Amino acid sequence: MDQAESLRKRMEERFAGAPAVYRNKAKTLAVVSGKGGVGKSNISLNTALALSDKGKKVLVIDLDVGMGNIDILIGRQALYTVVDVLNHKMPIHRALSTGPKGIRYISGGTGLNTMFELNRDKWAFFLKELSTVLNDFDLVVFDMGAGLSKDQLPFALSADEILVVTTPEPTSIMDAYSAIKHLTLNGRELRLKVIVNRCINQKDGISAFLRLSNTVNAFLQQKLEYAGPIPEDPLVSKAVVEQQPFLIRHPRSKLSSAVYLLADSLLESRTVKTEGNRSFIDKLSSFFRRGNAT
Repeated sequence: MDQAESLRKRMEERFAGAPAVYRNKAKTLAVVSGKGGVGKSNISLNTALALSDKGKKVLVIDLDVGMGNIDILIGRQALYTVVDVLNHKMPIHRALSTGPKGIRYISGGTGLNTMFELNRDKWAFFLKELSTVLNDFDLVVFDMGAGLSKDQLPFALSADEILVVTTPEPTSIMDAYSAIKHLTLNGRELRLKVIVNRCINQKDGISAFLRLSNTVNAFLQQKLEYAGPIPEDPLVSKAVVEQQPFLIRHPRSKLSSAVYLLADSLLESRTVKTEGNRSFIDKLSSFFRRGNAT
């Protein structure tokens, strides 16, 4: 008995100092943008496919309720959606659909205007269901709606990492800054990465990131990490029309190679201790206990 007690204590000490991603298994990634049309959902989906190719069990949850397009990009119609889980208390495993390369996803659906108006009983059910999912996957990717509405903000603030998608266009950079400002004013100890989409070359991506990073550092005192560039490529539009992810349609393109590099950077990074090393579910629950999101 003494030996068992000693072993238990050693295991508790070991996991107490371990990154949250290992204690909760699934690493959570929120993919956000300051505006629509910058390729956020395409990056969310194709990055998930690249992670699956690297042997990871990945789940994509489309939180752009009412305007989600993950299933459109895949070319499949989901039977059930996030709305079914939230409104009708459907078990979350029943709402899972299977996508290419074995990834799982939950469609955003339609018909739910404000998720946070659900009663406490429904939210308790949803959080419990979401908690079980975190034990079944290595990574959970939340594809957020453009602009980060009040409804979506807690999910982004609770994630282990936030990936901000922008392009080199000045207006896109300013929109990304606005999204980062919104996050920074409402959260703390955030880990923010930036991916610059539609770059002409490497220099184009670095220049855009530095403009954004310098502005964020000067006015928000927030550190950003550069996740790399994604090249401008007409293959993206063709893949969208064909409703087949470009990583599958053109796996050897420079475009796909850049996404594989992004996947590598996400796998290499370790979740740092934040907010007392609280889990994703703990942090998310705290928003709902307060009754609203900031």
